Amino acid sequence: MIDIGNLDRVIRDAQSLTESNRSALERALEAAESPLLNTIRAIESNSTLQRMLDDVENHRALIRAAEGPLAELRKAGVFDPSSPWQKEFVRTQELMASFNNRFILPDIGETARLAQEFSQGPMVELLNRCSEQAASFQLEMDAMRTPWLDAQRQLESVGRFAEIQSIGGVLGRMPTFDDQVSNALRLDLGDWRDKITWPKNTLTDLGARSEFYLGLGFDPSLTDLPAPAFQEGLVISGLRHQAPPLVKAYGMPVPKVNEDEEALVRTNIAHDWLLRLESNLRQFIDIQMTLAFGPDWPKHRLPKGMYEKWQEKKQKAELAGRETWPIVAYADFTDYELVICKKDNWRVVFNGYFSRPESVRESFQRLHMIRLDTMHARPIGQDDELLLYVEVKRLIKVVLST
Repeated sequence: MIDIGNLDRVIRDAQSLTESNRSALERALEAAESPLLNTIRAIESNSTLQRMLDDVENHRALIRAAEGPLAELRKAGVFDPSSPWQKEFVRTQELMASFNNRFILPDIGETARLAQEFSQGPMVELLNRCSEQAASFQLEMDAMRTPWLDAQRQLESVGRFAEIQSIGGVLGRMPTFDDQVSNALRLDLGDWRDKITWPKNTLTDLGARSEFYLGLGFDPSLTDLPAPAFQEGLVISGLRHQAPPLVKAYGMPVPKVNEDEEALVRTNIAHDWLLRLESNLRQFIDIQMTLAFGPDWPKHRLPKGMYEKWQEKKQKAELAGRETWPIVAYADFTDYELVICKKDNWRVVFNGYFSRPESVRESFQRLHMIRLDTMHARPIGQDDELLLYVEVKRLIKVVLST
């Protein structure tokens, strides 16, 4: 268990940073046009931080939500001893060190014992029913090269690791929109089927986003890991093994990384994955709808007003001298679910690929805020990353199976 007394002291010290210190740091970041400024403001001055002293679970929630973005801050040099504003974040570094120091890298003999004792989660149980998962579990633990095991919560930590590995295994071996898979994922990621009204503060407030995910049923223990271990676990699980192919014919050129945003490695990778997913979704929708209704399907099979919106965007692009793409290339990210789940399209075309329309809506809603963040160069958290790689894998497996 994390040392609560020490954590309270670190947080009190962080809160005692003077307004001039914070302003100096913000001015430096603004001068550098840093896209990480909102993350720093969220960590140092938002209302969630003020509530930390009252509830240790809020401490843990913000630490968990901030771990990924703060790892990028460290890589960007914000905490480098040579940086002029390094002293302003000494206490924040202490806070993160208190979190990271909980974790160890077990040896092979220890993983053999842990493999026999780990907790059963919904995806672990589902994978055990469809394959021999337990035999590979110790190998997956042994493959880790960065500290991932919470020394004071070992079985909980092993159960978390097993669940992430099992999510990857299930999505690799079963139909990804199968009812059993969707139901098991809801126990881990929450129930996102109902239409969601997105709270504005979840776009910039790390604590608010974490609470929003918790309210939907997201299991925070799945991402309660140091950033390097979380990334490594995603790769070993197969969730982040290989990015989807890019279909350039549907208006998705290979993205170029802005030099000013090189520190946002995780956000840029997420942006790339989403662009690749979109290019495949556009091709999938266009091919399947053309087969069912002919090449003029957009004129007759889109929700009301959508065809006119696509046409307007295409005409503006052509007037600007840009390359012309198939009209579906002018769809917004929120349009795909509406096209797929439109009743007549669903009945004739998409029912055979996805189990239920509410599961399709759920998948796109889990990606919604991540898509907004990556388009505006905002750092994403580890909760976001887990949702991203799970839902991209689910959708791309369906799309590429045609």
